Amino acid sequence: MKKLLFLMVIFSVLLMSCTEPEVPSEVVTYTVTFNSDGGTAVTSLTVDENALVTEPADPTKEGYVFEYWYVTDSEVEYDFTTPVTANITLTASWILDVPSELTDAEKIQLDITDVETLMFVDAYQLSLPIRGRVSRSTIKWTSSSNYISSTGYIIPIPATETATTGQITGEFTLNGVKVTRTYDIPLAPMSEVDISVTRSVPFENLTTEYTVADGDVNLYFEEDGSVPYIKLVDFFALLEGFIDPEVELTFTKGEGTLEIFYQYYDEDEDITYDLILTVNADDNTIITNDPGFYWAYVYSTETNYGRHITYDNDNPNNHSVEGSDVVYDLDLYNMDIAVYEGDVVLPYYIVNQLFAGSSYYNVYYNNDGLFGIYSLPSEGSLEYRTIKESSMNDEKMPADLLVHTFNMLAFNLDYFYGLKDIMEVETYYDLLYAQRNKLLTNDPEDFDYALRDLLLKSIDEPHTSYGYPSYFNESDWAGPEQNDLKYYGDRFKSWYYDGYVAVDAVIGAKWGEAATGWNASSSGRPHYWFLDDVTVMLNLDDFNTADIEESATYDATLANAVLEAPDISLVLPAINSGSKYFYYNNSDENRNKLEVLVKGLTAADLTTYGNALVALGYTFVLETTTNLAKANGYYQLVIPADGTNAEQSYMVQIAYNEAMKLFYVGIINSIPLSFAGVWPFTVNIDEIVYSDSAVYMEMMMDQIILAAPTLENIILDISWNTGGNVGALYRIVGFITDQPFAVSGIDGDTGGMSTSHVLIEGVPSYAHLNWALLITPVSFSAANSLATIFMANDLGPIVGKTSGGGACSITPILLPNGTAFTMSSNNINAYRTGTGTEEDPFVYHNNEFGITPDFAIDINLIYNVETLLTVFN
Repeated sequence: MKKLLFLMVIFSVLLMSCTEPEVPSEVVTYTVTFNSDGGTAVTSLTVDENALVTEPADPTKEGYVFEYWYVTDSEVEYDFTTPVTANITLTASWILDVPSELTDAEKIQLDITDVETLMFVDAYQLSLPIRGRVSRSTIKWTSSSNYISSTGYIIPIPATETATTGQITGEFTLNGVKVTRTYDIPLAPMSEVDISVTRSVPFENLTTEYTVADGDVNLYFEEDGSVPYIKLVDFFALLEGFIDPEVELTFTKGEGTLEIFYQYYDEDEDITYDLILTVNADDNTIITNDPGFYWAYVYSTETNYGRHITYDNDNPNNHSVEGSDVVYDLDLYNMDIAVYEGDVVLPYYIVNQLFAGSSYYNVYYNNDGLFGIYSLPSEGSLEYRTIKESSMNDEKMPADLLVHTFNMLAFNLDYFYGLKDIMEVETYYDLLYAQRNKLLTNDPEDFDYALRDLLLKSIDEPHTSYGYPSYFNESDWAGPEQNDLKYYGDRFKSWYYDGYVAVDAVIGAKWGEAATGWNASSSGRPHYWFLDDVTVMLNLDDFNTADIEESATYDATLANAVLEAPDISLVLPAINSGSKYFYYNNSDENRNKLEVLVKGLTAADLTTYGNALVALGYTFVLETTTNLAKANGYYQLVIPADGTNAEQSYMVQIAYNEAMKLFYVGIINSIPLSFAGVWPFTVNIDEIVYSDSAVYMEMMMDQIILAAPTLENIILDISWNTGGNVGALYRIVGFITDQPFAVSGIDGDTGGMSTSHVLIEGVPSYAHLNWALLITPVSFSAANSLATIFMANDLGPIVGKTSGGGACSITPILLPNGTAFTMSSNNINAYRTGTGTEEDPFVYHNNEFGITPDFAIDINLIYNVETLLTVFN
């Protein structure tokens, strides 16, 4: 099959040379130290970098026979053909000098005695070697208890159960002789946490979505423990800026309790809500009078996700059913709320998930510090690189943290996985227990592979996916492979073959096969195409949103909200005479970047604006080049430092897109070192338009109406749309209807249900046209939601194949060992049936498994003109 599940990126290495003479570099050497572990001393050796260390003479030790040297894992012999690239210590492995006259059974007994002597390590761990330490018999461990893994980890039993015992069996084999021993292992609920260690940990905010000051905060630990705890009061104080500073939080401490109170005023409803949270260390519970407590204090993000979106709170068809209170009972998950220095302390990652993570802001702990991040940072970003660098890189995971991670995984799945009830799961502990032998491993790589398999194969739904690996792994390890269908379950494979492969084949048959990759991405596939003189098909393959502000005339204030220049009039000339302006904030953590798209101007305005830049002090830079991205040159300006402001440098590029009639100005507070060198940015107007679905829709509709002024019918094609941002989805609906439209949902944790009405204002309306929607199994998540909105609001006929489903938005999850993943959240999209009367009450239905079209057609006919035209007949 020529298609791949994901794009494969191939990196090339460019070798560079010069004619200057080489300067001999200093020889790098390393020390190889030999730890004879009680045997005769072995002298350390100095070895050149990448050289081999000479194997020394075997040491001796009374009563033992030398076996081999090892680095860290006593079961793995060091290979003396390995080049030395760092200082290393090699430790001697010994076996008892067993008399040769002993039988194999007697030799096995020596291994059994040794195992029994050293079996119990601590409350969480057993020492279960896979080779006998005396006679080197092989040992296979098995246990039928949910609370004991074959890898030697003990999970506390739920607090609701009484102490008992479980069993683990070892099968010892030597030269074909087998001896089996079964051991009783005491099992008990988790003991109360005894905090005794305080660490001051630095906090650094790495995201621009919230302005949160860097600082320090105390984390608390048990003696020799690795599980962090935090005072809830300290966590709230740390995150001012994520927590709205206008919110007045009141903390009331009791005997083993903490109550947090604040008020939330809903401007749309003109109602003030009293929100109360109670943490009880005695009951080990967290409860609130309203689930809104966990998000109502959150400050608005910097990115303008909600533009054009308003809610019709007075709509008579609004409806809601209150859910039940959610009690977070930590006893059920072997976790403890403690009291230390008179304050309530909770497991750190419980606090992060409840009070930050559910709102997409996470405070990542990597043993060395705390880092504020938004959602899950992309690999290679500054956020990602920072959080992955840890003093624990390439270390084994401590037993207490590993067991805590296992329990936290169950807690997250049980309380925050929105499909739990839909999938008829009582608790995800059952699934975790079944996979405990893989999940309970101190090897961080093995853990991440096990988690990948749990998420992709066992849970098996496209919204739930592996994110990135634990900070215990090497910092540059990207995580387990995911780009092969063998790692996925049956539902995902069906979605892939029935959706991607089938639809792409039809696209290829219609518009031609792509040379590489998906046919859907081929340049031969148009953004829109006419079925007849009055009917058009418009492709919408994504629901993207960019950080945009809009205005009817040029607004320097909006421009400078991005640039943050001391005086915008000295930096950017006014862009006059346009009919509509789109201001894109494409800044990053280092530079401010504004890109403006303007409707209503022509290519001739490039000269006028270029002259205005020069008049402001800019220099036009253009050199001979074969690089088309640099063919139009750029303008640069350097404003010297004065007594108030530092030196400012700006680069401006201007362009015009004839097809979309768009004038473009891009500016960044940085200039190239040279014309031939790397530029801070290049211009791609198409890419900017595609980065926001509403802008894309507006530009495509402008072209369509220009080509067909008498247009009557339009089919919105989401046959290759796998979802995206809900705000982008709502804005698209605003092109289809100028009326409020119903959106229904189910709250996965409380069981509450509601229907609200959304009104989109400020986008061009084409409600006078006849609309239809084309869906396929590829149409997933937000695309599935659009099909739901179409159906629930009678926006037009739906044609094609049943959509791919995907009812929930996604939520990021951070585990205590630093591994991250995303999963379906408790925000479940739904539709409502019934009229709301006693005889015909409202009933809410999730859309997890897709929407059935009004006109079902064969997959091979989804782009057939004659078939599609029947939709409007």
